[in-house]
Amino acid sequence: MSALVAKHAVMEQFLAEGVKHLFGNPGSTELGFMDGLQDYPQIQYVLALHETCAIAMADGYARASGRPAVANVHIAPGLANAMSMIYNARKGGTPLVVTVGQQDTRFLLTEPALSEDLVRLARPWTKWAVEVARAEDIPMALRRAFKVAAEPPRGPVMVSMPQDLMDQPVTEPIIPTTYTNWHTRPDPDAIERAASLLAQAKRPLVLCGDAMALSLAHPEVAHLAEILGAPVLAGSRRDWNFPTDHPLYLGTFNIMGGARQALSGYDAILAVGTGNLFSSLWYEGGSPLPEDTVFIHIDLDSWQIAKNYPVTMGILADPKYAAQDLATALEAKLSPGARQAAQARVSAVAERKRQIREQTERQLKAEWTKQPISPLRLMAELKELIQPHTAFVGGGGTSGGPALAAMIDLTEPNSFFGGGASLGFGLPGTLGVKLAMPDRPVVGINAEGDGMYSNQALWTAAHYNIPVTYVIVNNASYRILKINMVRYLGETGRKSQFPGMDFAEPSLDYAKLASVWGIPAVRVERPDDLRPALKQALEHNGPSLVDVVVDGSYGDHF
Repeated sequence: MSALVAKHAVMEQFLAEGVKHLFGNPGSTELGFMDGLQDYPQIQYVLALHETCAIAMADGYARASGRPAVANVHIAPGLANAMSMIYNARKGGTPLVVTVGQQDTRFLLTEPALSEDLVRLARPWTKWAVEVARAEDIPMALRRAFKVAAEPPRGPVMVSMPQDLMDQPVTEPIIPTTYTNWHTRPDPDAIERAASLLAQAKRPLVLCGDAMALSLAHPEVAHLAEILGAPVLAGSRRDWNFPTDHPLYLGTFNIMGGARQALSGYDAILAVGTGNLFSSLWYEGGSPLPEDTVFIHIDLDSWQIAKNYPVTMGILADPKYAAQDLATALEAKLSPGARQAAQARVSAVAERKRQIREQTERQLKAEWTKQPISPLRLMAELKELIQPHTAFVGGGGTSGGPALAAMIDLTEPNSFFGGGASLGFGLPGTLGVKLAMPDRPVVGINAEGDGMYSNQALWTAAHYNIPVTYVIVNNASYRILKINMVRYLGETGRKSQFPGMDFAEPSLDYAKLASVWGIPAVRVERPDDLRPALKQALEHNGPSLVDVVVDGSYGDHF
């Protein structure tokens, strides 16, 4: 086989993996890499002005497409800048291949400018990290990177490629990665035991998580919940992963604390694809699981099952097949009386949900003319204007997120892509989602504080004319910190002045910020101006932005 120069072998391997977009911010150690890219117009390089934006765009693209995405950053400082979003990808299970240009190996021992041990830097927050020692190994290393990133538990990998390798010959064949078929059915005996336990439940609960999305297990889990007569809570706000209009869906499981109280009263809990479900922000001590409660955890990641607290049963399997098999086994075990009881629970949960919605409508009516604008009104107006199959990105923080969940139903998979523990995903993540789903409308619901970590994404949106609509939920504060400060002070009687938690002067004016790059944008402060502004933005064929000044009081609204 005739040799390829390594910089072309990299691009050929990307083509073999189906890569169409490459997100990055290049530097001098990537010059060979970028020169090779020039000969492959099939791959679009999407330029980010900061590494946070590059990784977040790749994160959104990977989650929306279901395939590993590729991002390129520049040596040690670039990788360090990227680490906050790599952290999100690792915790959220996003398949990313992050390539980094290393210094020339011929003088790497002298510790040249910008160099560092990139593998050691990346290893804590990646599934796998490697520095390629020979040009000949580049195709194999990239294939392994795609495989490791894509197979559950999914996550980011880092491949460091020294710049002097880029012009060396490669004879290693370019072939697509061979992926393991991980869609495994659960052990039949385990399913029979789990079904026997659930058949005896009087007060069951289903908790669902992001791993459901890998095999689109939403219908199967919904059917199982109906047979069981169990309310459903989503265990993550990174992806809403259950149809929110389903009569059994009651919202998200709160990681802010109070897990034990939230789970009290249930005698059987089934967790499906939830990962590290009880990763709470607050120390509460002891197990969050009520005593004598049956807890069954089905997941693709054995590390997450019973790693902290004992469970009744742990089952390693694809959530889709597990839910199918468990529903079949459960139907065979339920007595006529148990079936009647399950249907009575379905009716009771549906009634509870109806009451919650009626209460929300009353609150919306009471807050309709409120100024600053009620987040409920913002989402109600948006609901009336969006097109079918709209996907939402970001969530809008503690003001926008609950209002979005209360007012807008997410009825199909890939309708919501949240951020993560590290701020900065929303603005660039919206662009990645849109590039992966060009035929669906995409609306970024972004908190103003979150956006300041990655506002360079607005330049990328304008430069490539990516047709997304940004809605900034602007409460001029870190509202989540205020909520948590009130919790921290508790019954002490001490009142907080919330130091370092407000940024009203000068205001974070996203309309002005977006207009710098020619993005049509408007700042809305009056409730009656909201609908016209949203309508105009949604109808624009290109990036647009509406900066909405909302009520930022720290008490719980919803």
